[in-house]
Amino acid sequence: MKKRHLIISAMVCCSVMGTPGTAMSQMSETATKEVYDFSGFVDVDLMELFYNALQKGRNYPTEEEFAAKGILPSDIAFIRSHVRKAQIIDRANRLLPDTYEKRDLWMNIPMSTGKDGAVGQPTTNFADDVFSMWNYTNLFGSWNHGFFSAPGAWVDAAHKNGTNIMSGIKFFESWGVDSGEWNRIISEKNTDGTFKYVKPMINCLMYFGADGINYNWEDTGYTNETTIAFNKALYKEAAACGFDNFHLGLYTAMSSIVGNPNALFGDETGRTAHTMLNYAASDFSYNMGASVRKAEEVMGTSEGLYAGVWIVSMDRGWSRLNATDDDKRCGICLWGEHNASRFWTYNSGADAYEAQSNYQSLLERAFSGGNRNPLNRPEISNTGNNWEKEGDKLPLSTFAGLATWIPERSAIQGNLPFATYFNLGNGDRYNYKGKKTAGAWYNMANQDRVPTYRWLVTEPETLTASDKIQPEFSHDDAYTGGSCLKLTGEATSTGTDIVLFQTALTSSASGAYANIAVKSGKEGNNATNLYVILKKQDGTWLEFPVGETTGTTWQEKKIMLSGINQGDVIERIGLRVKGSDDNYKLYVGKLEINDNVKTVPANVQDVVVEVKEETKTSLSIKANWKLDKAAEDRADWDLLFNDEANVDHFEILYKNGEEGRISEIARTTQWAVYVGDIIFENADDQPFIGVRAVSTDLKTYSPIEWVEVARADQDALPVRDDNSYGISQMDPNCEGADIAREQRYVTDFTTVGATQNIDYHADGPQTDGTQYVNATDKVLKVEQGQEVTLTIKCADFSDGLKYCFAGGWMDLDGSGTFNPDPIDENPAQGERLFRVGNIRAATPEFQTTGITHTFTIPEDARPGNSRLRIVFSDAWFEGSFLPTGLHAKGFSIDFGVEISGDNEPRPAPADTHDQGIAEEPEGLDQTPEGINNVNSEVSSFYVADNVINFINVDKAWIYSVDGGLVKYLTNPDKYSVADFANGAYIVRMQYGKVIRSGKFVK
Repeated sequence: MKKRHLIISAMVCCSVMGTPGTAMSQMSETATKEVYDFSGFVDVDLMELFYNALQKGRNYPTEEEFAAKGILPSDIAFIRSHVRKAQIIDRANRLLPDTYEKRDLWMNIPMSTGKDGAVGQPTTNFADDVFSMWNYTNLFGSWNHGFFSAPGAWVDAAHKNGTNIMSGIKFFESWGVDSGEWNRIISEKNTDGTFKYVKPMINCLMYFGADGINYNWEDTGYTNETTIAFNKALYKEAAACGFDNFHLGLYTAMSSIVGNPNALFGDETGRTAHTMLNYAASDFSYNMGASVRKAEEVMGTSEGLYAGVWIVSMDRGWSRLNATDDDKRCGICLWGEHNASRFWTYNSGADAYEAQSNYQSLLERAFSGGNRNPLNRPEISNTGNNWEKEGDKLPLSTFAGLATWIPERSAIQGNLPFATYFNLGNGDRYNYKGKKTAGAWYNMANQDRVPTYRWLVTEPETLTASDKIQPEFSHDDAYTGGSCLKLTGEATSTGTDIVLFQTALTSSASGAYANIAVKSGKEGNNATNLYVILKKQDGTWLEFPVGETTGTTWQEKKIMLSGINQGDVIERIGLRVKGSDDNYKLYVGKLEINDNVKTVPANVQDVVVEVKEETKTSLSIKANWKLDKAAEDRADWDLLFNDEANVDHFEILYKNGEEGRISEIARTTQWAVYVGDIIFENADDQPFIGVRAVSTDLKTYSPIEWVEVARADQDALPVRDDNSYGISQMDPNCEGADIAREQRYVTDFTTVGATQNIDYHADGPQTDGTQYVNATDKVLKVEQGQEVTLTIKCADFSDGLKYCFAGGWMDLDGSGTFNPDPIDENPAQGERLFRVGNIRAATPEFQTTGITHTFTIPEDARPGNSRLRIVFSDAWFEGSFLPTGLHAKGFSIDFGVEISGDNEPRPAPADTHDQGIAEEPEGLDQTPEGINNVNSEVSSFYVADNVINFINVDKAWIYSVDGGLVKYLTNPDKYSVADFANGAYIVRMQYGKVIRSGKFVK
């Protein structure tokens, strides 16, 4: 299905057949679970839009011109980035001096799973890709997005760390990809002979905030003289506009630039591209040195030249990367693949939490080396670098690490303050100061700046590696956000340093201090054995004790930094563990270094809230806003950078009623946010959504702008599904989703041996597109210690479930969740009954004879209601094989379970999160009174006699089923649809500051 048709047809599907994972009754008439509509972001159409604006004397279209094409501010805001790309600190003082200072890494990989659409955008799917190795990455490819559609949240994350990121990729291939329209864009000229679309393209990139375009050009069109001239003109126009980090990434079939350097790289007349040399038999090019010499001959530099490698395997010619000085000056580009990163697809875990932990560890072993410490790397080896666990050997545990060739990068410089909450950009809950305020979330725009080395653990004040303390990101808990830093190991009297950040931070005011939040989980008073350490520019290390914890909960401590004076420069920020504890464990949820500086942020204005899902007791919203300050550096493109407005980030707030208690439910650096599943205290809650800007001083706030979201009629609202087990559905963006919906489903599931057995049969696929069946009305009744045999058979198709893994989980401790421990490894606690299927190969018996498995209900299974979940997931995407979340091209089904027996049940897992109601956000007493936008009425419409009758509607957009905008209306009362073709239509309505959606069929 073409990109422009995808989102709207999904909206129609949801409206006609029900929202994924829910019944149709769980939709109010003016809400939809479809969050985004990027159907208007078609590259050719955007070029025409920006060209037409240029003819009117502007570098960008007006909001009305975008709206006339069906592109609303609520979707533009999720594509744009207002985070300026940070400049990295000079790498002359790099950790490993034998690396080449200017050598760069291009990660030419996708983000998340699938292509285009909402891939990588903020969602409630916690178990998603949070790439975090920006500290070694110069350029990120955004491989699975078309031009101008990469998520702004990912651009924000990259820019915070000084990484350039592409807006997306275009494919030119000789086997059927239609490139005609884009070839027209490249070749058309103005009457004066200049290229018609060069300036519109640069304007488009500068308006949205990404750093370039990426080509997979496998036909020979890149050698065309017109194409070469067009590409060079892009670089020249970018330079003229001050767009110094513009990149045109080029990946062709050529593994050397020697034969045609002008087409592939450039010459004395200018740059043509930043080039990835095609791999030779999947390995690095054998022409690295020759290409470097040619680049330096024709352009005076080899910067922007990358040797590509296909990472379907990591057994590659790594030893050749430093074979000669010429080879050493060639950058490195890791490629793989079109729709999902190899790091993401090779990752695995028994549940979402373990998979997230394993993913970060896998990235760390790939970048910092198999020991996760760049000072303690395995020897370089071209073999044995396994993606998957082999016995006790963890994936990539013998790999030398990309740090062997690529110097680390840090962009943490300027004036204090600096702060991190160790947020990766996701969480199974949103915490504020340790306590839950909202549900599961995924938003890369809330990823903190990443540690510089991952992980530089040393003996105190040395470059001697230590393994006494193991740092890691953890979703076990969080202070503010969704993750934190976990320190485990052995605390010794001599101490262990964890050097987290290379910096060049100046204390521009007096009164330097640190704020640090820690949690030990221990009762009573206990020494943290933790110290904040800072290295000054003169080489002096300073140590500041954190002190004791006084209970099991999160505690934030303020530490005055004596020895840091106004004008001092801090070059390293870290932590030191020092004491006597063989089983040391501590969570760190915040580390802030600040002083008495004060800056005032610009004011938030024009907040618009769009209602997504709505039930009697919950709400999901998408919001966007503006600031009351004009752009400076990119004024001609109307792109105001956050730092120009003294804004570090935005806080999203909630209150029940105008005088209600305020809670923080999200943070972002974008000018937009999606927050799913806001839970009300009562069905009659009066929800207000607020947004405020937080200053770059991290302690001054703008007034809060509030928007009341008028509730739909309670009688029309569904009851919220409080299913604690979480969703298990197919990722709608995964490649092959359409085929899976037709061919991949379970036809038969039966059991024998139970007190009450299950006999389930289906003669066709699911109709709602989720690949999930809720069959909990079919109940398996079992007793403690009872042996049960289950049989599963799948539909027999050519591309059916035979190409999947299969697994089964049963809640045996009554927790309402599925314990991750595999039952064959930990039978006392495990809840996975079985796992069958071949890795990256078919398992035909799924579809022919079916599979049979016998299991025993544990003697200590907790009596009561439970659940059995069967999940199939594509055998080539092990990372999505989980009991909850989104699987790849698979199928899942739930059955009810009733367990009986008199044996002592196993204990339910303890919830170690802080309990109770979260504090109100900081600074409310100093925040000026904000604006309350009261919307007391709900927008709606009805169709009678071929006329749409609007109620409480200021603006309306009518879309056809194929995603095209049919009509844009302002202040509508009635509108005739007599001339509309028969079919389904989506209507988006704005009234005041709130947008709602509805559907009608003609």
